[in-house]
Amino acid sequence: MKTLTSQLQALFATGQMNYCGLYAFALSGGGNLYYASGDVDISLKTSGSGGDPYWDNQYFTAGGSVGPYFDRKDNKAKMHNAIGLTVDTLVFDVIPGAAEIDGGPFLEAVRQGVFDGAELTYLGAYWPVGAYANPVIPTGTVKKFVGNVGQVNISRNLATFTINSYLEILNQNLPINLFQATCVNTLYDASCTLLQSNFQTSAMAGSSCTQSTINATLSQASGYFNLGVITFTSGENEGVSRTIGTYTKGGVVNVIAPFPSAPAPGDTFNIYPGCDRLFFTCGNKFNNSPNFRGFPFIPGPEAAS
Repeated sequence: MKTLTSQLQALFATGQMNYCGLYAFALSGGGNLYYASGDVDISLKTSGSGGDPYWDNQYFTAGGSVGPYFDRKDNKAKMHNAIGLTVDTLVFDVIPGAAEIDGGPFLEAVRQGVFDGAELTYLGAYWPVGAYANPVIPTGTVKKFVGNVGQVNISRNLATFTINSYLEILNQNLPINLFQATCVNTLYDASCTLLQSNFQTSAMAGSSCTQSTINATLSQASGYFNLGVITFTSGENEGVSRTIGTYTKGGVVNVIAPFPSAPAPGDTFNIYPGCDRLFFTCGNKFNNSPNFRGFPFIPGPEAAS
């Protein structure tokens, strides 16, 4: 059941209206992106000024002369819905044009995983025929689809997004907890009991940093931050997080996916250690062996026959 405002119901009753698709991405690494599929920008007022309950002053940009372009003539968004537990999907093409994300080309950002795991809210915006101000403040919107980015296929000048509904979460093996040598907890979750803030180290980037390598002054032993997370708190990468591949004592941090921009000297960040979920690491690195939920002494597959 979709709830419509009285103003939008009155507009639908006329049988004549303008329509535009709105794409709101909440990136897993932090930040939001708002795009409109029409020829004009769309501005959503707050609910207190007459908008829908979930409006929060978002501004959705149309492609214009730069891009990206959604819902062009031959690549309209395609939605598949079914009754039951089948995962609903939304598929749409994006022509990047000359659009950029964090200073880099749109397709390059897609290749670097900017949209991996992102949440998408797809809305339809409606307003009366003849109202062509820029930006348009629509009469109302209808929430059509919400889900996570499941797959992005990239060609030379096109990106095809497949969005899966939250029913995808049900596609997991049972029982959830398996008998295995490594811990079934996720570091810092409720079962692990550790607080991430207790392991936070704040530092700043030094010179000669790249998008994939951050140089800083850190005293922890080599490997301490492996599989951990680094989040910038200032500079062009502010709010962006990346998983750490390797760390070398002295402060050389290599991330798995590059940052959008190379950190400048003096950019501050918070860095947290990671865990390989082995019993030795749990006890010696985090002093948390009572909450270890692996089975390090279980026989291997070759001994189970």
